[in-house]
Amino acid sequence: MLPARKCRWLCVALCLGLTAGCVSKPVYRSGGAQVSPRPSNKPPPQVVAPGPAAHPIDLDKINTDKAYQVGVSSYYGKKFHGRLTANGEVFNMYKLTAAHRVLPLGTHVKVTNLQNGRWVEVKVNDRGPFIEGRILDLSFAAALELEMVKQGTAKVMIEITKPVE
Repeated sequence: MLPARKCRWLCVALCLGLTAGCVSKPVYRSGGAQVSPRPSNKPPPQVVAPGPAAHPIDLDKINTDKAYQVGVSSYYGKKFHGRLTANGEVFNMYKLTAAHRVLPLGTHVKVTNLQNGRWVEVKVNDRGPFIEGRILDLSFAAALELEMVKQGTAKVMIEITKPVE
């Protein structure tokens, strides 16, 4: 039997160790490099999406013929961070995920911001959005990639890149 004092320290050490391993750290993508979370007193890092978004794009030449859906997207983050998604995963606002009403869970889609040409590939792991007139809810990380955080919504095009088998 352990003395009460040692038992208390053991419990504290176990609690700290368990929670430290469970708390996810945000990862900001900048091209291929990863940037650690920023301290709250410093400005956010500049995020540059890989691929064609890094180059000037003629928005008139974006072809929506093969799009699965075109409409308004929003994003969600802090309020739902850590809650379970529709497919049973824990929602992480720093991962590239999305919520869609009818696409099969696990489907990978390319989402293009039709206002600036930036795009990101996300995995559908949740249901929503539940606001009329919106077709997709992106995670905070995906919204950062599309540069739509400041305005909150953006007109987007959804293309299926990897359907669920």
